[in-house]
Amino acid sequence: MSASRDVPYTGTATGEETEERTSDVLAAFRANLPEGRVSLGDLVRALGDRSLGTILLALALPTVAPVPLGVSCLFDLPILLFSARMAFGRTGTALPDWLLRRSVSRTLAGRMIDAAMPRLTGIERMLKPRFPRFAHIDGERWFGVLILLLSLTCVVPLPLTGWLPGFALVLLSLGLIERDGAAIAGALGLTVASLVFFALVASGLSYAGQELLR
Repeated sequence: MSASRDVPYTGTATGEETEERTSDVLAAFRANLPEGRVSLGDLVRALGDRSLGTILLALALPTVAPVPLGVSCLFDLPILLFSARMAFGRTGTALPDWLLRRSVSRTLAGRMIDAAMPRLTGIERMLKPRFPRFAHIDGERWFGVLILLLSLTCVVPLPLTGWLPGFALVLLSLGLIERDGAAIAGALGLTVASLVFFALVASGLSYAGQELLR
């Protein structure tokens, strides 16, 4: 089932703590998946208008689920495009309809949610509103640039480089939803670690390739 219109996001959250945790909403969505195919728009609407963190979580969810590489790439490109818009300061706009129509089969959607759910619930147990200095950085231009760099590490198919930035994106998304500055700070630390690890792997492969050519 595909989306028929743009789904807006607010760019920033209200700061009010929601009664339902994101994992509760996701579990309800899992129990009532649309017939046929499940689109990104379906997931975004199910999660509700929970700010920028909601959009990032919907896009990053497949990166922490053990799905085939081709399926993960279906969602990597939207993450990249969305983060590029953030980097150029385009906030408070709607996601395009073609992006919301990206879909997977009902069976695969259920498998992805089942695989990601334990990770989400494990993170949520530690989250609570705190450290407002970090909890409201999503309006900063440099934040969009950082997400763009993190998204690039998800898109480039280098070995062992995809899971860590994916986990950082999920932690960052939940931190924004719950306005947990400690979680966001931890996610930023993981982002730096992901970029360093990516650079090391890329340079190592480049050096190995040059040696083989010799």
